[in-house]
Amino acid sequence: MNARRLIEDAFPLKQVSLDSVHEKNVRHGHLSTLHIWPARRPLAASRAALLAALLPDPGSQEVRLGVLERMAGHVVRVPSDAGDRMREQTRGGILHWGRDGQGELTRFRAEIRKAFGGRAPRVLDPFAGGGAIPLEAMRLGCEAVAADLNPVAWFILRCTLHYPRLLAGETRPLPEFAVEERHFLEAFLKAQGMTNATALREELARYGHDDGEAVQVAALPVEVPLVERADFGWHLRAAGRRVLAAARAALAVRYPTYAEFEPVRRKGRRRATPQIAVRYRSRPPTLLQPDENGQVSTVALNAEFDSLYLEEEANPRWVAKPAVAYLWARTVRCSDCRSEIPLLKTCWLSQTARKRVLLKMERRENGDGVVFGIEADVPVGNGSQAQKREHDRKLGTGTMSGSGVTCPCCGTITTTRDIRAAGRAGRLGERMTAVVVDGQQGKEYRQPTVEEIRAARVGRDELRELYADVPFGAPNEPTPKAGVGAARAFSVDGYGFDRWRKLFTDRQLVALGTFVREIHRYSEAMRDDCPDQWREALVAYLCCIFSKLTDYSSAVCSWHSSRQLIRNTFARFALPMVWDYCEVNPLSDTSGGFAAMTEWVARYVDHGMAATASAPGPTIHAGSAIELRVDGVDLICTDPPYYDAIPYSDLMDFFYVWLRRVLHGLTPKSDAVFAEALGPKWDAEAGDGELIDDASRFGGDRQASKRNYEDGMARAFSRFHDALRDDGRLVIVFANKSPDAWETLVSALIRAGFVVDGSWPIQTEMQNRQRSLSSAALSSSIWLVCRKRPVAARAGWDGAVLAEMRENVTERLRDFWDAGIRGPDFVWAA
Repeated sequence: MNARRLIEDAFPLKQVSLDSVHEKNVRHGHLSTLHIWPARRPLAASRAALLAALLPDPGSQEVRLGVLERMAGHVVRVPSDAGDRMREQTRGGILHWGRDGQGELTRFRAEIRKAFGGRAPRVLDPFAGGGAIPLEAMRLGCEAVAADLNPVAWFILRCTLHYPRLLAGETRPLPEFAVEERHFLEAFLKAQGMTNATALREELARYGHDDGEAVQVAALPVEVPLVERADFGWHLRAAGRRVLAAARAALAVRYPTYAEFEPVRRKGRRRATPQIAVRYRSRPPTLLQPDENGQVSTVALNAEFDSLYLEEEANPRWVAKPAVAYLWARTVRCSDCRSEIPLLKTCWLSQTARKRVLLKMERRENGDGVVFGIEADVPVGNGSQAQKREHDRKLGTGTMSGSGVTCPCCGTITTTRDIRAAGRAGRLGERMTAVVVDGQQGKEYRQPTVEEIRAARVGRDELRELYADVPFGAPNEPTPKAGVGAARAFSVDGYGFDRWRKLFTDRQLVALGTFVREIHRYSEAMRDDCPDQWREALVAYLCCIFSKLTDYSSAVCSWHSSRQLIRNTFARFALPMVWDYCEVNPLSDTSGGFAAMTEWVARYVDHGMAATASAPGPTIHAGSAIELRVDGVDLICTDPPYYDAIPYSDLMDFFYVWLRRVLHGLTPKSDAVFAEALGPKWDAEAGDGELIDDASRFGGDRQASKRNYEDGMARAFSRFHDALRDDGRLVIVFANKSPDAWETLVSALIRAGFVVDGSWPIQTEMQNRQRSLSSAALSSSIWLVCRKRPVAARAGWDGAVLAEMRENVTERLRDFWDAGIRGPDFVWAA
């Protein structure tokens, strides 16, 4: 492999960019649905870069094009979803999500092994983060070595690489409690291919689910029954349902479910409302009396009930409408009239073409605040599209503006500075404004009931008692401080949210603490029921599900009115202040609940086991790239920290404080990795730690912070230089609009003994993401291909070097333009 690599002379730039951007819309089974990690690279880009960096350049342009065609397919034009214009997409190849045909992939694996003398090449990612690059290395049959300093990343890597590879192909009988649940068993059997209705009824009847009808059960076939050979993904689904059922029983009083009666009219008269009966799985039916509004609310409805039915009628008219989310507004006292002011950015609850719902405010008679109401079926304004948008903007204007908040009672403006001071003094309040329920026609909105408002109030004694049994207690660790550079991403501390627990309502703390407790209980109950590695993996993924739940269970989540769903904590990688927030119901079966998180994680497990089955077992390190001791590496492909763009450790402490509690006691290694109160930052005494440019860690000295980043990167790259074989390659992914950032990175590469041998700007981001809508954010990342500089190499005169650069840049930029690189991405591609 002393010859040039394919990536140094050719790369399917346009196809990779198209497939990478398309991947952002993919959900089921994708790595991005396992756990949040900032700026994770697309799998298509990672797979293409690894494949092109591992294969030798064939030397012939005709053969090159053939290899690129096999890898990435070709570009075709098809009608867009709107149907009014054409769009480009790829056809063929192994990069597009869901199109990684095993036949071609197997041939590529064989070609890679042949290029390395029949062995699996060793691929290292020392800043592995979310694990996209090492996952694709394993998919290509390589020996993957992944490392990261951040404990959250280490945990994600274990779930991404280690457990799927460890348990791929293993099966075990489903636990008895899972077989006893009809809905779960039916879903499992259908997933195994049992779609024939008669066969399905017979199999369900075999396990006691007969629908009350006589079913002739055939003799057991010779092969092992399906329930005796369930793979790990279905065991994880069963474990998730078990933990959720236990949490439901404990939290039912906190999240009441309503059943609403639809009146039946007979001969022009309204029929009297009968009693409602709740049929349970393990208890006798319970009769409940509706209130004057024809509603029934009982905490018992949150237990898993089979159905609701009328005592006097076979055809039920009762519909259970579980709350999906609770909408809240923070409040502050008016400095003039002393009324309670709700802090609202918008009054729109739903702003879709089919459903337009507004939150209304009316001044109370005593003038001490406002009363909320719901206005459904809001009419669309007249005029052009621009006039309609302006009409909706005015209609939905909340109380907040750039200057502060306007009191709806007296019109006085309370400035943002005053709101910040009130927050630091603990004087910010909160009001529940509306409840989102899951109705028969989609999302519905109503005012909160007295019972729901009461259920959200939690006593301090209840919290204290709950967290007495949670390892390390409630998350009272400090939140990051706002500052310059990477630290500019935070503003919550300035409003008094200086402890992680303050980012959660008391009810959210009760819910999350309950899930921590139930996962620990499940872990103990499983100790004698299955092998250690199976139990460890199950509990680890339950912790992953829980960690995903925390992202949707903070008081900085918000309601997305145009999509009618909850926007999670990290809609972008920052912790800004949120005025009107959304509280998810973690017990619901809809988006944001524990059940939905279980399915997301289980689907990745299914994908991960298939992706890693053909690779050697991965090696995962928890530690600094500078101190990493790995040798004999054929390829290092990594996505290092982006200068001052993302404060990884500070952001991931949101997950760290909870993972430290829920993972406690699982393994000695996990306890050691999560031993400290917060994730590792820069350690000045050791001269090692997280490599980002954050002046706040150097007393505000920006030059010292920049020097530290460059020195740290140079030391890390020097370690990479030692780890690489003489014929190895280094592929660095970088994206930044700061000349200082690029100067720092390239200086570090040169100091470490590398020379850049190629670069490819791969478009990896959608133009409609939140950052792009308000700024000229880069949508491409540059993949730099480097090799070791020969020992005898000499410095070149600047005139000759610049002349050669101009010639190469001009030629290459034409290729980039043809590949669709535009705007600021085109400038940085140069």
